[in-house]
Amino acid sequence: MTPKISFKLSELAAEFVATLPDCQFESDGNDPLITGVAAIDKAQSGEITFVSSSKFVARLKDTQASAVILDLKTPSPLPCIRTAHPRILFAKVLEKFYQPPTPPIGIHPTAILGVDVQLGANVAIAPYVVISDRVKIGDNVTIYPHVAIYNDVEIGANTTIHANCVISDHTQIGANCIFHPSTVLGGDGFGFEISPNGTWYKVPQIGHVIIEDNVELGCSCAVDRPAVGVTVIRKGSKLDNFVQIGHGVEVGAHSVLASQVGLAGGVTLGHHVVMAGQVGAANHIHIGDGAIIGAKSGIPSDVPAGVTMMGYPVVPEKDWKRIVISERQLPDLLHTVRKLEKRIAELEAKLAD
Repeated sequence: MTPKISFKLSELAAEFVATLPDCQFESDGNDPLITGVAAIDKAQSGEITFVSSSKFVARLKDTQASAVILDLKTPSPLPCIRTAHPRILFAKVLEKFYQPPTPPIGIHPTAILGVDVQLGANVAIAPYVVISDRVKIGDNVTIYPHVAIYNDVEIGANTTIHANCVISDHTQIGANCIFHPSTVLGGDGFGFEISPNGTWYKVPQIGHVIIEDNVELGCSCAVDRPAVGVTVIRKGSKLDNFVQIGHGVEVGAHSVLASQVGLAGGVTLGHHVVMAGQVGAANHIHIGDGAIIGAKSGIPSDVPAGVTMMGYPVVPEKDWKRIVISERQLPDLLHTVRKLEKRIAELEAKLAD
């Protein structure tokens, strides 16, 4: 049984000053003992809660929590820890109290390892994992059940691979990565050419996938290998569930792609690009550094750096909002046009007389 963890609120605040220098403990003299974290409407005595939006501030007077994480300005009836980055502080507090269970260090008897597999220190390999030949695995890597790793894969230190992932041959994975269940790295890109007889001829996909450090991929992502060359996800990028990365794509560093984003072959993203859910990008376009693309947008051509765009085809955010407002007015505009047409016809008839 996991031992109960507890901290004085002032001790918690002190823990994070090194990484969040503006972090401060605030109280009217009460320094509660914190034993866990909970949502504002579920928290009990001894727990710390978190206010992420002004619409939740009113609930502070009713919460049973002993303390709260806040920004630097919001008034608090409770002892609190303040910072300009409350969401980051909330994440750090969660990490103090809750560590996910991991398989025990070592190789489970049901795992299968090929020839010339190299394992670093403190590697955990769970039941029914299959690791093929010449795979190199760094220190402190955790591999959950039913993962299949093909030949000549390299996996960096401290990476976690969850159940049912598949990693195709020659894939290179950096350190501190997380791959959630059922993600596939290095599946064949969608490459077919129509033959003279009307059938589709498969183009061999002999390239490979490179995943740099600190990348996290959600459940059921697909990162395809190209016919030649590489598909790359640069350091620090985060992909939500069900994201499709086509062959030869390059996702720039620290980019964020929400659920059901699809990038066609050859797309390149600059750094810190943000794509909301269900965005689709046509093949071989470039999206500039820091661009933000709104949900359900379609991108047929290049997008400049630093812009916010949405719609299909994408247009600047301000134009998109005007278009949406105008579309809602179309029935009234149509009615007005018909009245004007009728009035014009009446005036023309009078002039003719």
